[in-house]
Amino acid sequence: MAAFGSSRPLTWIAVALIAAVGYYIVETARHSARMLGLGQVYSNVNTTSCRQIGHGELSGCEDIIVDSETGLAYLACGRLYARQRWAHPDDPYDPVHEEEADRVYVMDESDNYSELKVLERLGDGTLQPFSQDFRVHGFDIYWSPGARQEMTFMFINHQLHRNAISIFSHKHGTDYLVHVETVASDLLNSPNNILALSKRAFYATNDMKYVHGIMREVSKYLRIPNTHVVYRSEQGEFAIAAKGIRYANGIAKHQDWIYVVSSGDPGIHVYKALPDHSLALNGRIGFKDSIPDNIFVDPLTGQLYCASFLKALEALRYFKHPSLNTTVTAGTKILRITPRGDPRNGFDIEPILIDSGRLMPTATIAAVQRRGKVERLLVGGVMSDALVVCDSVL
Repeated sequence: MAAFGSSRPLTWIAVALIAAVGYYIVETARHSARMLGLGQVYSNVNTTSCRQIGHGELSGCEDIIVDSETGLAYLACGRLYARQRWAHPDDPYDPVHEEEADRVYVMDESDNYSELKVLERLGDGTLQPFSQDFRVHGFDIYWSPGARQEMTFMFINHQLHRNAISIFSHKHGTDYLVHVETVASDLLNSPNNILALSKRAFYATNDMKYVHGIMREVSKYLRIPNTHVVYRSEQGEFAIAAKGIRYANGIAKHQDWIYVVSSGDPGIHVYKALPDHSLALNGRIGFKDSIPDNIFVDPLTGQLYCASFLKALEALRYFKHPSLNTTVTAGTKILRITPRGDPRNGFDIEPILIDSGRLMPTATIAAVQRRGKVERLLVGGVMSDALVVCDSVL
């Protein structure tokens, strides 16, 4: 009897553990289903003023930067199939897509856009087309203090045999960029987006620890927190600034606050830079039913605009096979996120646009453009064949 009685507490403990594990699995499945948009049907909200422009040219515009003084928008774009090489590095890829480099455009408030030629300077001072691979992802611009016409562009560049950051100089009013340097590091194994701090220093997110193989897929689908943010110093030294992030994605800055998207644990981490340039976590913005990508910070208000995926599985299916035209079911939500004064006091989150997938397959960036009397939203997508302009959603 004593032996039988002593086993009863162990039995109840085992039952409790099984129940707890079962509850965790069920709740995790429910959360994942909600975040992935499984079984959800979405209707368009606030899209009547939106239209597509630049079909075939303004395609694959993964990121957009707007000059807060001139109101000009800068776009990093490229052919959709060429993006398959770095988006799905283990899949078969036809190198014919490498024949045309990605492009950089500048656009005013009247939908007039033109290409900025990507050049390099030879030893004798003459300029010629950039001779390296140019396959862009996220990018950022640094404006020189006291001389804002002097601009430094920093691009995530997924070159054929390495991932790198390519840095260019640009003078406002000219129609070209001049290559300054291309830098690489073992810590830049899978760069996604970049925050320019000076002509040389930057933070960059790495969205994957493993670039190839089964562990890449395991990390992605199990949402393992093994990605990080890298800091590059003025002296060219690299160091990890923040780690333990689930798929580090977009990055942006306002005043002393640095925002980093965690797509695998959907939300935005709020950091402050320490004297050694490491990033101290000060808070988090959680997402309930969509997965964030890039962030645009409105310099006038400090508000964040974030493009997010509603039906992530359908979006991933489209990303892998753009010709499938799954835009009827993939969707996009644009969120405006307002700090309550100090970001440590929290944020108010409001959706300003929902697209069921008929306007765009998905969106990876939503940027506010103000120029003259015009105030509008520019929406780009890494796998969208056109840019979306919304005239009255703000």
